[in-house]
Amino acid sequence: MPQNVIELITADHRDVETIFERLRKQPENRPALVAELAAKFVAHARAEEARVYPELAKADPGERGEVRHGTEEHHEAEELLATLMETDPDRPEFTTVLEQLVKAVKHHVEEEGDILPAMAKAVPADRLVAMGRAFSQAKAEELAKPPRPKGRTKEELVEQARKKGVEGYGSMTKDELLAALGG
Repeated sequence: MPQNVIELITADHRDVETIFERLRKQPENRPALVAELAAKFVAHARAEEARVYPELAKADPGERGEVRHGTEEHHEAEELLATLMETDPDRPEFTTVLEQLVKAVKHHVEEEGDILPAMAKAVPADRLVAMGRAFSQAKAEELAKPPRPKGRTKEELVEQARKKGVEGYGSMTKDELLAALGG
């Protein structure tokens, strides 16, 4: 039986929670686990933003705010993930950053109680299955790409600054954009 997009998203959330638990309990495996987490999280976030959120916003325009919020949560978690990747896994700071990331992702996963039920209500079952295929394909494509540079790209920062109404964002450097966006 084909899986719908809601089941796939929920399964990804459980997978990330498992990786978090392994990061806590298996410090000797942290480098490999961080790499696995980074690949899976980024693929999930990109696929959700490209294939799921636009469909939900179209099916239920009242969810546009939640969709925007979900994208912002992805970006926040990606920044923390980039910091985690740069942190020595044997240092105490690693645990601090890990717990910040866990908290941010846990907050995002709460979409299971908000966005996902709204999607189940607004999108027909056959469309949820088609979205599941598109989501899965987008994740596979993202996983096949070469690794991205750490942190957000300048293009991503420009887009975020545009959405937040930052004046002069088009002529700012990446560092200026980061400062204008609060880091």
